[in-house]
Amino acid sequence: MHDADHTGLGNEAGDAAGRAGGQPQHDHARTAWALALFGLVPFVGMAGLLAYAGREFIAYPQLVLAFTGYSATILAFLGGIRWGFALSPGHQRIAILVASVLPSLLGWALLFVPSPWAFAGFAASFLASGVWDVVSARRGALPGWFGRLRLFLSGAVVLCQIVAFVATYG
Repeated sequence: MHDADHTGLGNEAGDAAGRAGGQPQHDHARTAWALALFGLVPFVGMAGLLAYAGREFIAYPQLVLAFTGYSATILAFLGGIRWGFALSPGHQRIAILVASVLPSLLGWALLFVPSPWAFAGFAASFLASGVWDVVSARRGALPGWFGRLRLFLSGAVVLCQIVAFVATYG
């Protein structure tokens, strides 16, 4: 796909943004995609290790703790994205600001839930957060590329949470 397809900006608008002292929006989209893919590695790695080694893994309790801890951290990060958006000029809405704290509180609460149910809770939380972001992007409240990024990531992370649920069930 061409850069403009990812951002909704033509090359002139992206170049103008670069000349105005900021980075072109397509650079932000590319960087965000790359960083997000790196952030997906722990989810895939830990889910794969749980599925492959299961309870026989020597550090099984630590793996479950690391997976839930990382899940809570990323869920809080997603809420932080919304917090920042709600504070940006032209988008200041109290409802979004209030709702943006819910992912971090829910992630923290899920740390007290035993597996496999914590993974079920994280799957539902990441799904809800992803739907919120995709719908917001489709309504024009967030960049289109961000909606596509969140659709991909949410699907991958929810799948990893389901794998962890199944691997730790029973």
